[in-house]
Amino acid sequence: MSSPRAVPLVLVAVGTDHHPFDRAVEWVESWLRTRLDQVDVLVQYGHSKPPEVARGSALLDHTDLQQAMAGASVVVCHGGPATITEARRHGKLPICLPRDPALGEHVDNHQMLFAQRMGDGGVVRLAQTERELWAALDEALAHPERFTVHGSAGPEGRSRGDGLTRFADLVEQLLPPAPGAVADAVPVLYLGGLGRSGSTLLERSLGQIEGLACIGESVHLWQRGLLQDELCGCGAAFSQCSFWQRVGKSAFGGWDRLDVAEVMRLKESVDRKRFAPRLLRARSRRGQVAGSDFDRRLRRYGDVLTRLYAAVLEVSGGRVVVDASKHASTALVLAATVGVDLKVLHVVRDSPAVAYSWTKQIARPEAGPGEYMATWSPAQTAAHWTSENALIDRLARGGTPTQLIRYEDFAADPRGALSDLMDFLGYHDTEQALGFIEGSTMHLDPSHTVAGNPMRFSSGPVDVVPDQAWRAAFPTNQQRLVCGLTMPLRHRYGYPVRGGR
Repeated sequence: MSSPRAVPLVLVAVGTDHHPFDRAVEWVESWLRTRLDQVDVLVQYGHSKPPEVARGSALLDHTDLQQAMAGASVVVCHGGPATITEARRHGKLPICLPRDPALGEHVDNHQMLFAQRMGDGGVVRLAQTERELWAALDEALAHPERFTVHGSAGPEGRSRGDGLTRFADLVEQLLPPAPGAVADAVPVLYLGGLGRSGSTLLERSLGQIEGLACIGESVHLWQRGLLQDELCGCGAAFSQCSFWQRVGKSAFGGWDRLDVAEVMRLKESVDRKRFAPRLLRARSRRGQVAGSDFDRRLRRYGDVLTRLYAAVLEVSGGRVVVDASKHASTALVLAATVGVDLKVLHVVRDSPAVAYSWTKQIARPEAGPGEYMATWSPAQTAAHWTSENALIDRLARGGTPTQLIRYEDFAADPRGALSDLMDFLGYHDTEQALGFIEGSTMHLDPSHTVAGNPMRFSSGPVDVVPDQAWRAAFPTNQQRLVCGLTMPLRHRYGYPVRGGR
């Protein structure tokens, strides 16, 4: 008995950019409708509309994408360098359909320019019209050898290694990225440091600047938002907040389609301070094929966060996601995630002031009566203050763009501190953007933030006043203990060696 004829697989990958690329899905489906019994098509559609005829997945994690590329007869992709590189590593000459900014598919025309150069160099088969795409697909099925990058010789007789080197050279010429950044990555400003350092007030002020989408602390979204249904910063329960429901639908097709328990298991298996050495090594290997089980889990969790952030930008219309999770381990996860273009705002406050705040019992109204934020002893806070800040410093030394901001400087001059931060982010319309500040008073709109200090529920005029109560209320011996335990970093951040009253 003869075995059934193998049906060729066409893999279509549109990437993770938050702009929809419906045109690519529609053109491939139009071609597929006349060939339903001849070919199998798998579409990774990202934030585009799902396919009606072909198989579809909004996002393929790294392992699934590698398997699909290895088994595909032909790969159709957008003009993202990372996707093109992966296809060629699997021996495929990809059919490249670049995103067109004139159709709302991207922010600029860099994909079109890049794809044209790649097509001219024989690195991809360029398709810019529906007719060209159909013709390339038909040719790929009829003559698969023309769409193969051979191990011994690729296009124009060059070796595969030479081809990849030439490709890398062209990427460097056309798209010189910021350190660690990749095309189509989601811009994220991450507030790092230790809690009780004034980060919530700082985040609320950032939320008033057009283009910045503040989400609170994503590190707690799975537990406090999805499982415990705590209050959003707007005052509604998470399940009743229209903003977060639209985010869930955009990112995962609805929160009910997300396996929250699995996401939390992934998070716990990679996003912990004790994994810092592994996360730092993973950052240095960013973009390479995952090797260990830890790398694969990290990639999967990073993919979840990428989808979440991209959905936030789509729903909010923002340009940059602001995540105030603060945990250094989460910053390390993001630094190792290909889909995230990370910048870090390192928020510090004098260590005895932070230690005093951690001894206070602060209610959590979003969790219900009798619920309070965690408390630590002064020695515990000193240990956490040192380790969290040291890890953020290490990330900055590794090349992640980082800006240090001291709470004391922000409280003394909020307009000046935010103006410096806007320069760091590349904003130029500072005067207009900071119009919500009048002297030491900020006018705050309601926010859609998950978790954080209870002041995230405050709106209207808020006075920014430096908090000096700790100097009188915190016992002198405990101040001296904390200052001694944190002395090296206190000196680094410009605090007096001898703290206290």
